[in-house]
Amino acid sequence: MATGALAPASARRSVWYRALGRDWKLGWLLLIPILAVLIGLIAYPFILSIYLSFTDKMIGRPATFVGLQNYVDIIWGAEFGKVFWQSVRNTVEYTVVAVGLKACIGMGMALFLHEDFRGRGLARAICFLPWAIPSLIVGLSWQWILNGTTAGMFNLILIDLGLSDTLIQWLGNPHLALWSVTFVTIWAGCPFYGMMFLAGLQSIPRELYEAASIDGANVLQRYRNVTLPGLTTVILITVLLSTIWTANGFNLIYILTRGGPANASMTFPMYTYQVGIAGAQRLGTASAITILFLPFFLILIFILTRHMLREEI
Repeated sequence: MATGALAPASARRSVWYRALGRDWKLGWLLLIPILAVLIGLIAYPFILSIYLSFTDKMIGRPATFVGLQNYVDIIWGAEFGKVFWQSVRNTVEYTVVAVGLKACIGMGMALFLHEDFRGRGLARAICFLPWAIPSLIVGLSWQWILNGTTAGMFNLILIDLGLSDTLIQWLGNPHLALWSVTFVTIWAGCPFYGMMFLAGLQSIPRELYEAASIDGANVLQRYRNVTLPGLTTVILITVLLSTIWTANGFNLIYILTRGGPANASMTFPMYTYQVGIAGAQRLGTASAITILFLPFFLILIFILTRHMLREEI
């Protein structure tokens, strides 16, 4: 009878062993640090942000539940609505232009650096240098270069070459500020595309190009029929990652323009900072702004992870 009672317990134990392995306790023990990081740095702030978006929480004041009022104020309110929609438009324009040009320039950079020529190693180091420079240094350097006074190097060059007789306010003109920031973002981000595309090019077998040449394919045909199909995965992953990073970019915009002048370069991360910390200090409203942009990033992350998992299978 004792044997019969122990049999089911032994069977259940064997099922756990088969499902989790003999070292399942050690496995869970090793997972504790990762779970702690995920819960402490991702799950808890995310849940707290959702909660705060339904409150009128301000710095130094307790939170009071207000339901969907923050979302109504952001989308239709007179205080936040106009700047919010302007930040949406700026973010879309800034991201689309920056990502598109970074992809095109990065592809040209990769194709050039993939060729065999003397000094290729030095050329690669120079082309990849902007990616290694901290964003703080990049922002401060370009702030000096694009300065609208006589101290701005770019203005001095234009005047010396006779291309301009006035000082152009690259960062102080509402019509130029966003595009100046976009230019700096492209300059700093192109090396990442170049490195990714170059790594993809080096994984394409040379035999494919040789076979295409034997069949009479010219340069454009080899690029269309060999290079692009071989780089499809790399291009998709690089563009999606860069889209997320660019849309979330904060450092360069903060250093160069802080969203000005007159909100001309205000993107949603900058606007979230202005509402939640720098200006109104309304953490509840700032949390609602981030939640409104969440579906956009979830779609990008879903496409990225789905494609990556499909490639692994």
